[in-house]
Amino acid sequence: MTETSDDNGMRGAGADAGVKRGDWLLPDPFKGPGGERIRAREQWPAQREYLVGLVLRGLYGTMPPAPKTGQVAVEFLDRSPVLDGKAVFELVRLTIADTPGGVSIAFNVRVCRPANDGEPGGVLVLPNYSAPDHCCGLCIEEGMLREAVRRGYAVAGFEIDEAAPDDAERFFVSPCIRAYPGYTWHAFAVWAWLQSRVIDWLATRDCIDANRIVATGHSRFGKTALCCGLTDTRVAVTAPAGSGCGGMGSMRLQGNRFGEGHGHFERIGRMANWFPHWVVPEAAAYGSADGERPYRECEMPFDANTLAACTAPRGLIVVEGLDDGAANQFGTQTAWLAASEVYRFLGVPERCGIHYREGGHAYTPEDWSVVLDFCDAVLGGKPVHATYKTRSDGDTPVGYAWTAPTVE
Repeated sequence: MTETSDDNGMRGAGADAGVKRGDWLLPDPFKGPGGERIRAREQWPAQREYLVGLVLRGLYGTMPPAPKTGQVAVEFLDRSPVLDGKAVFELVRLTIADTPGGVSIAFNVRVCRPANDGEPGGVLVLPNYSAPDHCCGLCIEEGMLREAVRRGYAVAGFEIDEAAPDDAERFFVSPCIRAYPGYTWHAFAVWAWLQSRVIDWLATRDCIDANRIVATGHSRFGKTALCCGLTDTRVAVTAPAGSGCGGMGSMRLQGNRFGEGHGHFERIGRMANWFPHWVVPEAAAYGSADGERPYRECEMPFDANTLAACTAPRGLIVVEGLDDGAANQFGTQTAWLAASEVYRFLGVPERCGIHYREGGHAYTPEDWSVVLDFCDAVLGGKPVHATYKTRSDGDTPVGYAWTAPTVE
């Protein structure tokens, strides 16, 4: 097949098939299964469920329901004061027994919460690798942990390595996969499901405000947080950081801080080829294995804006580095802006924010502070002097040709 260029400056097999510029625009989240657009806010819950189904089938895989009451055992392994007595550290082991596959799932959760016995506080829940070498075993800097505690938030990190390791060979024989046969879920869905199981437990605790639960994470765990936020409506704020392809980075549109077509970023074909346990194999068919060029991404029935839209009307804050070589800054910006159309339609544009900083692929104290600012504003109603952007009436659509319907 001869490689040609379309009028969008993209090169690849898609151009030979007569793909035109408009075909690469982000999909319309207001279109239902029959192609009709919703017109009333009351239609959004059903539309959201339709979109979640598309994403589960085409990207994450199908997920089992939550375990039944009494199926999960909680064992406290440690409890001690930390951070100069301002916080309490807890090491907890969760075990899910009596699964359909007859295999138990066990994993550790590390919690750092404010030491005071005041009002229940919010909690940020994020995945960890096994026993990370950080303060309290959580995969963030100590200063970030101190800032969360100072603002009244607990932080809960759960380990993935025992229940569903980030390794293609070990993952497919892991306890989660064997415990729930018959589901097509891959790693992002499995880790998000584990994140929801942590939320199950946290929601029962007197020190936690179940209305202020935040799903967050960085890189592959930013992708996971987005999956958790769109599948678990108890998540009040979804906060993916540097999530890139399979997260907030558009699978159609690619570019860095200088705009579309600049830079080289992870594409769906390459990601699915290098990490076959992350997403369902059907997703790989839309991209080339080397990820060097656009292929059939424009044929996907959803994109990053669809994933983000499924968190509405709950909070969404996206944090990114302008020099992140993996995160696709242009594609993330366009996906966020398109998703904000849904928040605008629902009358809550202030619940959809984005922040860029200088620097590369990391979850930095600046990112963390912005996430906390957003949570303070959206969940606590506190006035903050934050630098994150929310949708404004003057924003011009970029990367998509539709706008939110006029509310009936």
